[in-house]
Amino acid sequence: MAAPPHSNDTNTHTDMAGKHALLSPSAAHRWMNCTASPLLEKDVQDTSSAFAEEGTLAHAYCARKLKAFLGLDTADEDREIAELDGKYHTGEMDEHTDTYRAIVLEKFNAARERTRDAQLLVEVRLDFGRYIPEAFGTSDAVIIADGVVEVIDFKYGKGVRVSAVENPQMKIYALGAWDRFNFEYNISKVRMTIVQPRIDNLSEFETGAGDLVRWAEDELRPKAEEAYAGGKQRPGEWCRFCKVKAGCKALAAACLNAQRAHADPRLIGKEDMERDILPLLPTFKTWLSGVEEYSLRQALDGVQYKGFKVVEGRSVRKIADPGAVMELLDREGFARETYLKPAELRAITDLERLIGRKRFGTLCADYIIKPQGKPALVPESDKRPALNRAADDFSGIQ
Repeated sequence: MAAPPHSNDTNTHTDMAGKHALLSPSAAHRWMNCTASPLLEKDVQDTSSAFAEEGTLAHAYCARKLKAFLGLDTADEDREIAELDGKYHTGEMDEHTDTYRAIVLEKFNAARERTRDAQLLVEVRLDFGRYIPEAFGTSDAVIIADGVVEVIDFKYGKGVRVSAVENPQMKIYALGAWDRFNFEYNISKVRMTIVQPRIDNLSEFETGAGDLVRWAEDELRPKAEEAYAGGKQRPGEWCRFCKVKAGCKALAAACLNAQRAHADPRLIGKEDMERDILPLLPTFKTWLSGVEEYSLRQALDGVQYKGFKVVEGRSVRKIADPGAVMELLDREGFARETYLKPAELRAITDLERLIGRKRFGTLCADYIIKPQGKPALVPESDKRPALNRAADDFSGIQ
């Protein structure tokens, strides 16, 4: 098995500086469901956030650790780390990026057992133009062995558990890897892995190369062409990260017209609740929060909404110089125990960030309890077991 072309591929964002694909793989779940969204969002400027910068730093550490193992140049990662390290680096980040490195290298070693000269590529430039016009991207890691290619994606977020199973973003990356390397390595199987260590999520999915290509021809390409032609609006849970959700009339209509005819038009019946309200709750929340955030931004920029005004929110008083106040109260004769709080232990999340989640769990396992969570009504597709309230009520009775 010969080395693939450009096997020391480094991060390719530099040669595409300032250029963004209209149909990005990371937003595929949205634009494959709402094909109108890419053009509607096209002129809305991206805004950075602390979460995005933290993720960028974590990805840089991941890439540097793998490249260091392979003996590759890490100059790009060194620059990103130097820029963001002081703001976001924690012991938790070291632990989770070590976990990612260990998982990738474990998979690489397993591939080398099957294929002696298997390849591990880091930050691989992939082109999806055969199926999505002008689309490209960079895969965190790609492992190539005889007949098999695996794409691995690192997720540092912890708000949403991401599954690799039938994940369109992962399938697009797998498609790009298959398209690039199949000619030389006759790839018959593609594997997709998501490593999301902050919530202990390792999700894997495998499919045949033929099935992947059929999906691309039957679903991906038609949706991409439809999106480029203007697309159709279709509201749903995928609206959550849409940049125009606050102004989307289709989303507003779906939320405002949710109730259908009922025997008593003044009330929402059980059937209405099951069919039209509960399935749309996440969409309602997405729309309302989007409208609230967007209208406030507009008002702060000078847009006037009739009947509304911008006011200063509730403020909490703060002591500007705690040391000076302590000295003043000392001089006035107040005993320190009357105005100083006892030392408090930081919250579990803060301690995990400081110490590292695994080490904290090992050190303090005997002292951690987890009370029963608050009941929540969720779709049946949710993986959590149903709460048996009757069984709980009688659990203490012999």
